[in-house]
Amino acid sequence: MTERSVLFSAADGVGVIRLSRPQARNAIDPGFTEDLHEAVGRCAADKAVRTVLIRADGPSFTVGGDVAAMAQTPAAELPALVSRITATYHATLQLLDRLPVPVVTAVHGAVAGGGLGLVYVADIVLAAESARFTAGFAGLGLSVDSGGTWFLPRLVGTRRAAELCFSQRVLTASQAAEWGLITRVVRDEDLTAEAGAAARLLAAGPTRALGEIRALLRRSPDAELGDQLRAESDALARTAATRDAAHGIASFMAKTSPGFEGR
Repeated sequence: MTERSVLFSAADGVGVIRLSRPQARNAIDPGFTEDLHEAVGRCAADKAVRTVLIRADGPSFTVGGDVAAMAQTPAAELPALVSRITATYHATLQLLDRLPVPVVTAVHGAVAGGGLGLVYVADIVLAAESARFTAGFAGLGLSVDSGGTWFLPRLVGTRRAAELCFSQRVLTASQAAEWGLITRVVRDEDLTAEAGAAARLLAAGPTRALGEIRALLRRSPDAELGDQLRAESDALARTAATRDAAHGIASFMAKTSPGFEGR
C-alpha cells in the first residue's frame, strides 16, 4: 500500500491535517493533492471537528509544486500534469475556504509556490522564525496557481502581490507578518505548542458564531455594504438562536467563564 503524503487525525474538537512527505519537502504532486483532498473531506465530514490545524513534517512546510517530477515529464505531457494537479488542489482549497470552522496553519522552513494556498485559506497563520515565503512561479516560466492572484491582492495589496508574483523575492517571517500575509511569528521551538494552543482555544469557542464570522469575513471583499449589513443581521439572528449564545449571555451577566459546546 502506498504511503500517504497527507495524514488526518482528530481529537478534542481539533482536526489535524499533517503534510507528511518530508523526503520531498512536502512537494506537491498528484498523489499529494489526492491525499490532501481526502484528508480535508474527512475533516469536513467530521461533525466533532470545531477547528482545523494544518501543519507539516520535515524541514519545510511545503516547497510547492514538485519541480523534480515536472523535469522528468516530457514537455508535451506537462500541461496535462499541471492541469491534473491544480484541478484537485484547487477543489481542495475551495473546500477549505467553505469550512464552517476556523482554520489555523502553522508553517516553518520553505513555504513556496502552490503551498502558499494553505496559507491563504487559513484564518490564523503562525510562522516559525525560520519560515521563508516565495511565489517562485515566474522563475520557472509558469503562471500562478492556488488562488495567489485572488488572495494576495486582498491580503497584501495589488502592488506587493505583483512584486511577489513577478519576482523571485523571498520574504522572511517578520516581513510576511508586516505585509499581512501571516498573523504572527513565533520561535521555531514554540511553533507546535503555540499552534496547538491556538487551535484548541478556537475549538473551545462558540463554533456556530465563529463559522458565521468566518463566512462574513470571506465574502466581504466582494460585497456591497448594504448586502454585507444584511448578511451580518441574518447571521446574528441565526447565532442568537443557539445554545452557546444563551449560555454566553447568561455567563456574562453572572460574571463567569462560558463553557461553549459548539451548538
